[in-house]
Amino acid sequence: MFLQRVEQVCLTGAAIFLAASLGAQTITNQSLSGKYFFRHVSLGTDAGGNLTDARSLLGVMTFDGSGRYSFTGQQVLGTAAATAQSGNGTYAVDPAGFVSLSSPLRNGETLNARYGPEAVIGSNTESKANTFDLFIAIPAPSGAASLGTLNGSYWAATLEFPGASLANARNTFFNFSSNGAGALAGIGSSSPPIIVSGHAANLSSGQPQSQQVPGVTYTMATDGTATVNFGTASNNALLSGTKTIYVSNDGNILLGGSTAAGSHDIVIGVKGISGATNATWSAACWGAGLRYDPAGTTGYVGSEINGGAGANGGRGNLIWSRRLKVLGVGNIDFTGVNSYLLNGNGSGTAELAQVALGGASTGTAFIGSIISPNDPAGYEIYFGVHMPAESGSGVWINPQGVINPTSFSPTGSPIAPGDFIRLYGSGWATTVQSATPPYPQTLNGVTVLVNNAPASIYLVTPTTIDFLVPWATPAPGTATIVVKTASGTSNTVTVPVAATAPGILSVAQNGSGPAVMQHSDYTPVSPDHPAAGGEALIIYVTGLGAVTPAVPDGAGSSVSSPSTTAVQPTVLIGGKPAKVLYSGLTIYPGLYQINVVMPPVPPSVTSLPLAMSTPNAYHDQVTIPAQP
Repeated sequence: MFLQRVEQVCLTGAAIFLAASLGAQTITNQSLSGKYFFRHVSLGTDAGGNLTDARSLLGVMTFDGSGRYSFTGQQVLGTAAATAQSGNGTYAVDPAGFVSLSSPLRNGETLNARYGPEAVIGSNTESKANTFDLFIAIPAPSGAASLGTLNGSYWAATLEFPGASLANARNTFFNFSSNGAGALAGIGSSSPPIIVSGHAANLSSGQPQSQQVPGVTYTMATDGTATVNFGTASNNALLSGTKTIYVSNDGNILLGGSTAAGSHDIVIGVKGISGATNATWSAACWGAGLRYDPAGTTGYVGSEINGGAGANGGRGNLIWSRRLKVLGVGNIDFTGVNSYLLNGNGSGTAELAQVALGGASTGTAFIGSIISPNDPAGYEIYFGVHMPAESGSGVWINPQGVINPTSFSPTGSPIAPGDFIRLYGSGWATTVQSATPPYPQTLNGVTVLVNNAPASIYLVTPTTIDFLVPWATPAPGTATIVVKTASGTSNTVTVPVAATAPGILSVAQNGSGPAVMQHSDYTPVSPDHPAAGGEALIIYVTGLGAVTPAVPDGAGSSVSSPSTTAVQPTVLIGGKPAKVLYSGLTIYPGLYQINVVMPPVPPSVTSLPLAMSTPNAYHDQVTIPAQP
């Protein structure tokens, strides 16, 4: 009986993605056109993590709407002085907003980028070289700018490597107000100094501190380029020197950096908002970031969606899906939950980061800067913007609506062979029909093709389809998804494919909070009946990929000859490895179970995080009710 409930939890859930992505446009190369300001920072390291090839580029990029761009700007290589640089490249925008962009900094590399109305963001996550990037471009103003173009309150963050040295790494987070007449100050009626929070590798062993930056002035060119003077450059200052700051066409985003010799930094700002709550951070967003710590350098790009405001003791939860490129590790598909808390002015905290939601009044962009006594050696910045809105007619798949209905990891997360996947769209059926195992390849008059191969379907509604990825889908790579009905054939959506894409079932059916688990007697693990150290537990998961012996599409495992996973996952409970006793497919198609031994539980603990990793993925979204 409980397994039936598990299946229902796995395959039903709030349609949180559809509401976030309804709109009035189709995304193509033409969506990305015109003049943009951009900042590109690329850190090249040796195998030991030493910085050997730092590069930065700051300037103007023009997209032609047909897949080509040109740029002019100032480039800094290593410790050298800035030089003028120009060039051109290519780009391609797919219907979901994914952008493939040839790198303006490194010939032969391609940036894995995302398009949004406020910005284009990306990183070279698929490059095999030890290079780690953060690229941001914002639409430039179409009319003449003046001092008043930079006006009002902003939140800003920086990540810097002065002198092309990791030993000088620093990042900051601060709030300032512009008077629209050439001066920047802290928030207050008497133009106080800007108070900068941050940390630096050469100051106080990286521990967070605050510094005052008084007398900040700026000038503004008619194209929206501001030159901001934060005082005499100093290695003992968290924020100093002269920086070029670009203002976006709507004034919501600031972007820039320094062109001083040996300077490799990025400045990102978002317009301040008022009346914010946790629920304000609710739309689906793209995100990208860059991190350095002694373990290595990491670049990433991905997406996030609010997984439930007001959870976790009044805090909100953001489900992050990131494609990571990690020094010494390679690519990892990471999904996790960030607990956050916002103040009325849009600032707040998210795990170890100081964050701000801003832009338009609805919070169309966010920034984050890792400044925490618990991570003094970590220097990281990230930036995110709303995904573009989309809509279609007839038999239509929302290109941003291909998700895992277990983890609810947002657009961009890979699918895996044998994985349960949900499509959002329209024009599929007028009624609701579900199937019993083995699942058919046509249901309610609907067929789903993955790489032209029919998929087994569990559920069809007028706006959703739940189906199983065919076992023969090649991984890693990409796959096309098409829906066919008697009314016609849908658009084609292309998605990434990985060997595994784990998603642990959650009781709340939103991808976070307590996991769906059983004690060895098959009773549910719950706050009233928590898991104890040393006992055997059952975890329910989707997306663990190939099994042996193989099973037909749409079928579950045989009771007499259970199908075990080709890859045994690593399970971490409270950060400690849990002994895995069994990992395999259940009798329900697409539903796996993992039997583990609970590690010792510390005294007074009532809940522990549950994470799972495979060679290509790391999943960290749920918790376990626990007792010593």
